[in-house]
Amino acid sequence: TTRRVGSEMCIRDRNMIHFGIIGAGDIARKFADAVRQLDNAEVIAVASKSLDRAQEWAAREHIPSYYGNYAELLANPRIDAVYIATTTNAHYDNILQCLQADKHVLCEKSLVRSAHEALTVCSLAKQKNLFLMEAMWTRFLPKTITAKQWIREGRIGKVKLMQATIGWKADPVYNKRLFDPALGGGSLYDLGIYPLEVLPYLVDEKILDMEAFVTRHSTGVDDLVSMNLQLESCIANLQCSFTTKMPEDAYIYGEDGYIRLPKMHFGSRAELYNSADECIDSFDSGEENGFVYEVAEVVRCIENGLLESPICPHQMTIDAARITSEVLHLNP
Repeated sequence: TTRRVGSEMCIRDRNMIHFGIIGAGDIARKFADAVRQLDNAEVIAVASKSLDRAQEWAAREHIPSYYGNYAELLANPRIDAVYIATTTNAHYDNILQCLQADKHVLCEKSLVRSAHEALTVCSLAKQKNLFLMEAMWTRFLPKTITAKQWIREGRIGKVKLMQATIGWKADPVYNKRLFDPALGGGSLYDLGIYPLEVLPYLVDEKILDMEAFVTRHSTGVDDLVSMNLQLESCIANLQCSFTTKMPEDAYIYGEDGYIRLPKMHFGSRAELYNSADECIDSFDSGEENGFVYEVAEVVRCIENGLLESPICPHQMTIDAARITSEVLHLNP
């Protein structure tokens, strides 16, 4: 059932991208806040499987429309694009539903759970002439762009090795989705996807080979994953876990120095060191909602008729999905 909050919506502004949100959770609030910071986008509707939850979320975020199921949101002709903020297990079906309804899609990471699913949704998006992107917001952060530029400028020399750890101790009650295989739980989908999709981007290189070691939680999901990636001219090593606290930092080591990215998947700081361990440059964009850069890219791409972002292209998602399929022993 559809409900309204506040006054009736105005006539469609052709210069405005209207978003609907599927999944009324905490991450969607950050997305809605980011959209509010843009002049050419707005969130006009939210949907949840619970009408009460959708109503409460819409009232808190001042969203004009809310729905108790996804189909009704997708039937709203004013919605141009949908942000999917459901659990990982639901992403594939949610994406297909949105594309079939002729809506552009931004979907939270991990976009899907296998290479087959990745190829299917990317192919359908192109067939339907619709934009589709995995929400790997870290690629858009100013600190990531700065580090990438330092590498391009040769400020640490030839890159030889990259390392990243990302882990924390999750509460099995509050974070129960991480422990549940039926909800697409596990450390690789939720945490390891960040270094897997960000480290190769920093050096603009493809992953040529991979080896991985996995330990399983009692529920069956991957508890800890350690991976070595052979890129075109360097090696990347990463670890992720949702039961073991790790620093969550990334390091890029070159022949003449190294770069440190504290809190690599979010945060605002990048540090440049020479071979004597002296910090010779740093960057800090300050505290902000980093989703703004990601959302601005989605709006830019849709306005310019692009079907994928050059920063987070379909191939990024397909390559990562192939690796996660292999690591987790899934059907490709």
